[in-house]
Amino acid sequence: MILQLLSIIAYNIENTLTMNTNFINRFVFAFILIILQFNLLGQSILWTKKVNPSFLSINGIAFSNNSNKVLAGTDCHPAKIRIFETSSSDLIWDYTVGTNYMCIMGVSFSSSNNYFAAIEEFGNIFIFDNSGTSPVLVDTINTGASYGFSIDFSPTSNIVAVGCSDGKLLLYNYLTGALIKEINAHPSWVTCVKFSSDGSQIVTGGSDNKVRTWTNSGTLINNYSGHASYVTSVKFTPDNKYIVSASRDRKIKIWDAATTNIISILIGHKQEINQIDISPDGSKVVSASSDSTCKIWDFKTGNLISTFGVKDSGEYHSVSWSPSGKLIATGNVLSDLMLWDIPNNLGINGQNNSLEISIQPNPVMARFATINGVEKQDLEMINLLDISGKLVRKFDSNNTELDLTGLNSGYYILQLSVEDNGPYYKKICIQ
Repeated sequence: MILQLLSIIAYNIENTLTMNTNFINRFVFAFILIILQFNLLGQSILWTKKVNPSFLSINGIAFSNNSNKVLAGTDCHPAKIRIFETSSSDLIWDYTVGTNYMCIMGVSFSSSNNYFAAIEEFGNIFIFDNSGTSPVLVDTINTGASYGFSIDFSPTSNIVAVGCSDGKLLLYNYLTGALIKEINAHPSWVTCVKFSSDGSQIVTGGSDNKVRTWTNSGTLINNYSGHASYVTSVKFTPDNKYIVSASRDRKIKIWDAATTNIISILIGHKQEINQIDISPDGSKVVSASSDSTCKIWDFKTGNLISTFGVKDSGEYHSVSWSPSGKLIATGNVLSDLMLWDIPNNLGINGQNNSLEISIQPNPVMARFATINGVEKQDLEMINLLDISGKLVRKFDSNNTELDLTGLNSGYYILQLSVEDNGPYYKKICIQ
């Protein structure tokens, strides 16, 4: 397609010599630049929206779990939190942070989408109820820290984790606002924090250039050393076997989560990398940098697949890959929230969001439950985990009936794989 367009342009130039040559050249080269920028590089912009009317930097982006909405928070004053509909680009919610507060540094949706949260620069957590027709601020939690940098919801429990100054990793019950655990995670700033997909572990990055993993109860698991500057972004792969981290040292590192060995180093950005994300199938990594570009990398080979961005758009501070696998959202220093499509030829597979899996009854009182929303022949793995992520029981993958006899009362996590998709996680209460 590109070659055809260039041939047409060349042909038209040859046959329009009587026209204004300078004008033609300017038009042609501008057109070629647009093609090169948005087509040869693999991505195209679906839409662009300003998150802050004063054009203040976007510091955090998050997709809803059905990929239908994208949430963004900005610098101050005043800081803005806005939600846009991905399909139409419509602004569907707009919130102005009060003048008593500073910038929004990170945002996150709960796994149910019924809540979302934002971490404010001076360490305050804003909790919003998203279950009604419009989000409502239901709690403001003062962490007591001088600064707050990052926030993430557990996918399997009512816990929200925040990374703060003074080396603090703080865990709160976002329904009650109660502090669950205060962890001395790093010597100075905990710059980034993410839960594993099963909620059993937390990975943090710090201004000490280190990455660390923790149990969800706050016990140190591993240290990962190798970055030469602040760690700016961390994330587990979907299978929780690897950790991807980015740093101001302009490098992305992939670690074996269990051994702490470096698997590969991705090098290509010219300035600091501000955020990374991983495709839902774990096959690709996307990065956002202060060098005004974003890049997509192959996870297995470490090869650079694509570079994209808008010229003269400034630093890219935020990036998020949609759960559907088909969209990437970026946020820059000029407050541009950009939604990009992912070409089919990149081979990205998202979560199967068409499945509406449920467990009935739940809570379970008769010690027997049924998996609904999927055929038994499509199930490939059924594991029951305790709330810490430890395997409690394996079930026959060809049976949607669960025998929970002999288990103690309490909360458990059901882990499912369906036709090579997943894993999916469902919380079960046994009474």
